Amino acid sequence: MSGAALPVWTRYTTPLLIRPFFYPIFWAAVIAIVFYPHYNWLNSFIRMPGLNALLMVCVVLVTIFLPLTLISALLVNESVDLYGKVSEKGFAENIEGVSTWLEGTPLAPYIDTVKTDWTRYAADATKRLSGYFFSGIKSVTQNSLRFFFMLFIMFYTLFYFFKDGHRMLDRLKHLSPVGEKYEVMLYDRFTSTVRATLKSTFIVGGIQGIIGGILFWITGVPGALIWGVIMIALSIVPALGSFVVWLPAGLIMLALGNTWQGVTILLVGTFVISTIDNLLRPPLVGRDIQMHPLLGLFSTLGGIVLFGISGFIIGPIIAALYLSIMTIYDHYYKSELESN
Repeated sequence: MSGAALPVWTRYTTPLLIRPFFYPIFWAAVIAIVFYPHYNWLNSFIRMPGLNALLMVCVVLVTIFLPLTLISALLVNESVDLYGKVSEKGFAENIEGVSTWLEGTPLAPYIDTVKTDWTRYAADATKRLSGYFFSGIKSVTQNSLRFFFMLFIMFYTLFYFFKDGHRMLDRLKHLSPVGEKYEVMLYDRFTSTVRATLKSTFIVGGIQGIIGGILFWITGVPGALIWGVIMIALSIVPALGSFVVWLPAGLIMLALGNTWQGVTILLVGTFVISTIDNLLRPPLVGRDIQMHPLLGLFSTLGGIVLFGISGFIIGPIIAALYLSIMTIYDHYYKSELESN
């Protein structure tokens, strides 16, 4: 059967076999792209690919997953504490002071509504937020057997992506019909989008989240760690960012009569946190992703809606590959397009 087409059933069963492990394989590929230059550097000194791949897996475990485990444990404790605070009556009574800002303003007729509803909305929103973090992390621990199995699959795949990734890629290029020039274009766009998205999240967003969390802790905002993590998460989405957190926090602190705390949050947010985003994001991300901000926004949001948390990378990758395919089409049919 040499040269014959594959049986029809294999075209459908093969994707189904891989589908349950899509996310572990995907994240193994993402991590391999980020750490592969370090693996190559290690290979230049130690000519043992298997040992080097194992060492890189250990490096990934220490540099990524141990800190994430620690942060998750802290988030559980912080979520429980914040949930308890907003459930107390005293917290709601303090929030009620915000309504006094409306006295003597054109909005004064609505003051009674604000007094009755503001505390309920604010407390309910905060309880939902802290409860979301707590229940989300709790569900991971309750499904620990499946979680650790998928984690094992990811690390196992990552080992072979390090060890045999170059040969796998060469094989895919050999089987691909688009030609080496365009294969390199697609691969470069894939890797650059992954790196750009991770840079914006873990470097820009990480710095903003750390500064914001410390700022909230100093000014006495409840759940400082949770808000810091939310700032990191919001940095994923273009056109949003951490100001969605620190700006309302500063205004609420002012409304509660905590003047120096509110002024501090607003000043640091405006001149430090936002400045970090404006200074670091263009040189770190702009050169790599080469995507219009509007397409970046929709691809990120659409990816998150379709694929969950992994969509913040999958969405931009799909959009970037689409742009690459359009570029290939333009190159291939350049003369026909120009003649039209």
